[in-house]
Amino acid sequence: MPVRRNVLTALVGAVLGAVPALSALAQPETSAIGPESRGTASKERQTIGKGPIGVALLVPPDNGIYRRAAQALIAGVRAAHAREGDKVSLEIIEIDEDAAMLRALYDELKQRGFSLVIGPLTRSAVGLVAAGGPPPVFTLALNQPETGEVPANMVTFGLSIESEARQAASIAWEEASVASASHRVRAAIVQDASALGRRAAAAFAERWRDLGGDVYEPVTLATVTTGRVRSAVARLKADVFFVAASPAVASALRIALGGRATIYGTSLLNTGAVLGAGPGTAAALVRSPELDGVRLVDMPWQVQPDSVAVMAYPKPADLHMELQKLYALGIDAFRLALQLLEGGTEVDLDGVTGRLRLTVRDGGTVDRAGVLAEYRAGVLVPLALQ
Repeated sequence: MPVRRNVLTALVGAVLGAVPALSALAQPETSAIGPESRGTASKERQTIGKGPIGVALLVPPDNGIYRRAAQALIAGVRAAHAREGDKVSLEIIEIDEDAAMLRALYDELKQRGFSLVIGPLTRSAVGLVAAGGPPPVFTLALNQPETGEVPANMVTFGLSIESEARQAASIAWEEASVASASHRVRAAIVQDASALGRRAAAAFAERWRDLGGDVYEPVTLATVTTGRVRSAVARLKADVFFVAASPAVASALRIALGGRATIYGTSLLNTGAVLGAGPGTAAALVRSPELDGVRLVDMPWQVQPDSVAVMAYPKPADLHMELQKLYALGIDAFRLALQLLEGGTEVDLDGVTGRLRLTVRDGGTVDRAGVLAEYRAGVLVPLALQ
């Protein structure tokens, strides 16, 4: 199913100093944001490294609303380049969302012999590139075009909430089918009124039905109290509950259910309650015992700090959890670029954002499988490690 919306949920607040809420990098349409908020691209460019292979990183203007998003992405790409990019000369280029400018830029990059482009980052900018047909330089776009159609010579990679919801549905289905072999398994969905919650809910429901299960119509909650949640789900005889809302909703649902069904969700339910890795970092800074037993799908960077892939890169302490996602996206984008530059027809990468696979070289979307984790004693524990 095409990803309907992805990357950058609420960075409008970031430019005003608020904490951005990227929510697995799923965003509403960027077309609603005016040109004055997007900023104006600088003509100055940064070049990192002196390798023979030219790679361009296309980012939003540093004086616009996506400033912090771009900075986090660039930091991640630089971290990966420092570790693995000795053969790559990386040029960081700010872009305006203008079709003629993008065409001219691509013509320039092709003329200068660039081998690959990483970006753009925003959905609307990716759409402009895709609308022009196969780009002159192979492109690893970090969002999905509006139509969901990817032209030849372009691959998309992102952190959509829909992919996490579909993975949660597959895992929940497999476990519920074994536990409830005597009847057709049924799922219930509790969502909030946000577009993000509705998209996660729709993706879960579609995958659940594809697997052969039944699913109730989603329950939408505007006000969260245990009493309201209990009343809303009292008549739902489900084997699995999926929460497409905040951790507060999952907590209230957990109390209301009293253990009669397992609760699943996406990275929306990650409160940051994760044990550290390495000497002196064993304690979690945040604990959420009210979510014990709740399961979610998220990236290794967020829930598996002691994985080999994650430990290979520095983790900036000054980045909020949501901006960490963009930093991790930058790391894996550069690592994917290196594999694509090798010219193979298949990509298989143990990434910091998940297991990344791609089987179609010209035109396609990188498949990302995250980590299933469960709250235990107030912290998220990757179940794969048990």
